[in-house]
Amino acid sequence: MKLAAIEGNTQRLDGGAMFGNAPRAVWSKWVEVDEQNRISLAARALLVGFDDGLKVLFETGIGAFFPPKLRARFGVNETEHLLLKNLGEQGLSHEDIDCVVLSHLHFDHAGGLLTPWQEGEESQLLFPNARYIVSTEHWQRALQPHPRDRASFIDTLSKLLIDSQRLELVDSDQQSILDGRARVHFSNGH
Repeated sequence: MKLAAIEGNTQRLDGGAMFGNAPRAVWSKWVEVDEQNRISLAARALLVGFDDGLKVLFETGIGAFFPPKLRARFGVNETEHLLLKNLGEQGLSHEDIDCVVLSHLHFDHAGGLLTPWQEGEESQLLFPNARYIVSTEHWQRALQPHPRDRASFIDTLSKLLIDSQRLELVDSDQQSILDGRARVHFSNGH
């Protein structure tokens, strides 16, 4: 198999929230903050090309689906969908991907599934030839989010995934996916 890290859109989020119960004096030695106390975060997807031609993308990052006001709030500087651009540098388009595996459905991991924002248009699902694999527990969390992470989910994404008829839910005790090519382990959180 061939592995490639594919850069996606970047974002800036509150450093205190990202580092948890650690004082800024400690973590700011390693990372710069902006005037809003946000740190820069990269989003990388893992592209796996199997010897038999199967192309699998693990995660999609934040993408470019946010309208300008939310893009500014979450510090997404790019309006272009960088994951798609960088897949192109690998000689691929989103239509070439056979499967997308998502750890969970927060916008910073699954937003890259959606077309870039355009005034007056609804986001559409990308990767039209791919199966979408998500754990059953994380799928249920997306459908009935906890109040603390409700804002981290994309309202329209669940319906788009269902309507695609290509959503595959993996039970937490099921560890083999992709016809035995990969093993997964369920965990809560990032």
